Amino acid sequence: MLNRVFQASDDECRIGIYFVMTEDGSQRNPARDMIVQFIQRPIQANARLLGNRLCESTPGQSGLGLLFLMLGREDDTYKLILSRFPADQGVVAEAQRGRLEVQFIERVFMKNAASYKAALYRGVSFDEDFRTGLAVDKQLRGPSNDIASYWIHGFLGSDFETTSKAGTRRFAVALRDATKSAAGSATKHELVVMGMLAHNLNDQMLSIRDIIRRYSLSDEAATELLRHVDHPGLAEDAFRFDSEEYALHAVYASVELHTGCVLLAPPDKFEQTIEREEIDPATNEYRFSTTGRIVNETVRGRR
Repeated sequence: MLNRVFQASDDECRIGIYFVMTEDGSQRNPARDMIVQFIQRPIQANARLLGNRLCESTPGQSGLGLLFLMLGREDDTYKLILSRFPADQGVVAEAQRGRLEVQFIERVFMKNAASYKAALYRGVSFDEDFRTGLAVDKQLRGPSNDIASYWIHGFLGSDFETTSKAGTRRFAVALRDATKSAAGSATKHELVVMGMLAHNLNDQMLSIRDIIRRYSLSDEAATELLRHVDHPGLAEDAFRFDSEEYALHAVYASVELHTGCVLLAPPDKFEQTIEREEIDPATNEYRFSTTGRIVNETVRGRR
């Protein structure tokens, strides 16, 4: 079971993290020091230091946990996996002399071997490497690729490599540029609709590829969006979605008609305030309508 966790870590740990250094400029981090010390001398005393740190960082509601440290070496590169499995509850029932004895057990580990937190570190140099890592949290329920704060900020003394604002801005700008360059109207509409729904992602931990999967984009729309990401690998970087930052870069969703008319609305309000009725699928003709009070009228030039 541990071998599976060790081997799968390269694919499962996708959230980039880095050790936060002290403010005095000494470039020290207690969690990193303990990890490097364990890699150099993988003995029980050094492992216990990390176990005690996790114990002190774990909030009461998270309950007991079992910590594994798995260290391997591939040529000159060390690979360390830290993995926490939660304690569960169980009931043992046995038939004894015609009666049933039932025992309640609180400390049951490995009831679900696929439910755990993990952090992956690789490196060669103890001085220069082991400053960044990758993490995953497979204990959380729901669609969000989130991760427990105490595991990252408390235990590992780390923060996320791609900041919330930077990751959100990268997605918003790529989406904005993709909607402008998309050739087909169906692809453009697909991207616009996703832009409207993206406001609902606030505070969720995900990557651009996670968003593509979340909204089941077609291959054409996904390719167009990814074409506008600065580097292909950045689409895999996880970040915490920031709706306020997103609104700064994706202010309006728009539809431009062949008549020269342009309909504009905030992405999260477009479908709610502007009705769309299909008139002729063969000619891609639609009728749009909306109702509201006039609060301002302006004449704008093209930019």
